[in-house]
Amino acid sequence: MRYDDWLEVLKELEEMARSSESSVTAHSLLHRVEALAEREDVPPELEGRLDMLLMELTEASRDACTNTKCPHYGKRCRMR
Repeated sequence: MRYDDWLEVLKELEEMARSSESSVTAHSLLHRVEALAEREDVPPELEGRLDMLLMELTEASRDACTNTKCPHYGKRCRMR
């Protein structure tokens, strides 16, 4: 992927992260960003922004229960 493509994808993900209001949405975005962060062709200039986005999404997704058997799945879990 070229630098311009990376920049466009990163800007789009940052915008989606800012507009997401639910922790479930943040959790799904987190998986997408993690997959991008694992790639070898991330431009060094954008690694800091990608790391910051990962931290923000990790924090935002903490409130969502990810246990599919829990009655609070997708919401703030009261059993944690």
